Amino acid sequence: MKKILKLWNSLNIKYKLFTITSGLLLFLAFIVYLTLYFFMPAYYHQYKIELLKNSVNSIVEDSKFYDLEELQQRLYFLGKKQNVAMILTDDKGFIIFGKNEQHITNKYAGDIPMSNQIKEYTIRATIKIKESPDLYHLEIAMPLQPIDEANTVLRNILPFIIFSAFFIALLGAYIYSKTITKPLIEIINKEREEEQKRKEFIATISHELKTPITIISGQLEGMIYNVGKYKDRDTYLQKSYESTQELKVLVDEMMEISKNELQEKDLKIEVINLSEMLKQLVNRQSYLIENKNLNLVYKVEDKLFIKADKEKIIKVLNNLINNAIKYSPKNEKIIVKAFKSKASKTVVLEIENTGVTIEQKYLSEVFNPFYRVEKSRNRKTGGSGLGLYIVSKILKSHNLYYKMESKKNSVLFTIYF
Repeated sequence: MKKILKLWNSLNIKYKLFTITSGLLLFLAFIVYLTLYFFMPAYYHQYKIELLKNSVNSIVEDSKFYDLEELQQRLYFLGKKQNVAMILTDDKGFIIFGKNEQHITNKYAGDIPMSNQIKEYTIRATIKIKESPDLYHLEIAMPLQPIDEANTVLRNILPFIIFSAFFIALLGAYIYSKTITKPLIEIINKEREEEQKRKEFIATISHELKTPITIISGQLEGMIYNVGKYKDRDTYLQKSYESTQELKVLVDEMMEISKNELQEKDLKIEVINLSEMLKQLVNRQSYLIENKNLNLVYKVEDKLFIKADKEKIIKVLNNLINNAIKYSPKNEKIIVKAFKSKASKTVVLEIENTGVTIEQKYLSEVFNPFYRVEKSRNRKTGGSGLGLYIVSKILKSHNLYYKMESKKNSVLFTIYF
């Protein structure tokens, strides 16, 4: 039993659901078969008898409005519809009407009780028609043998029923399990991937935090004990302060990531004038653009509206514009374009900076946390490595398509709203 439980627990959700579903379908088919085999003949016997009784009672009630010809016509249709044998006789015993009357050879005194041995059910009634003082006697015999033979037929086709039920159950269970488990497996795999990414992120955070903490700790310890160059406290206090500022920036960005993850499903979507927003954000960066003598090419159509979380989209645009300025050499171009695509009817935003390129093999990695194209790992020149990671998280939470391309002498970031 333990081995069976161990084997069952080792199965994945798809095979478990397949096994349970196929078992339930086979069990249901078996129950349906047994129900038909044991209950259908008895139920059908009773149904046919009640139907015949009701029909005869109806004829007896309505006969006072019939003449003999109309009565015979009504009896003919009854015999044809219910496949019964009947005889209509007068008081003297002469046959007035008959259908399959050769099956009726004896007179019965009332209804015959029904049992397993009964192969025929007989009913008698006295009929009086209009404008006639004579009474007529109706005797009807209904064969029950065909109903009993249904059990024999069911028994004979049992192997075929078992095979069909088995095949349909397996096919149905396979389709059902595949349909149901596919999205479940995708969700589970996605959760596992997210969990793995969180673990990797925490491990990377630990490493990134360790470096400035170690530097600060070493510098402070050197100053405490007046060791060598650390006797110059003013210099190394300044350096320790700079390290703490780097640490502060790093912690702030990590808190921003945590905040974005918590609010990922709670976006405050509103209609935003992208044209006005871009104009304001670019104007705020004008000092940095002029300081590096960069040529700004600004081609943004008027009245471009998008639906997004305003606060988060501002962070995305600020980050992209700031990156374009930071990583562009002096005297290069910053190109900001926004337009409505005639083909897709979507708003397209392009931010491009010239004078730089990124190797193709690195393009897929730039959105990973703490990844820096600049390999010195100097945060002053290469940043924290979290900017584009935050950008990608925000855009994904909005279900927006985005891409980064490296051209011959430029890097282009495109967002489709």
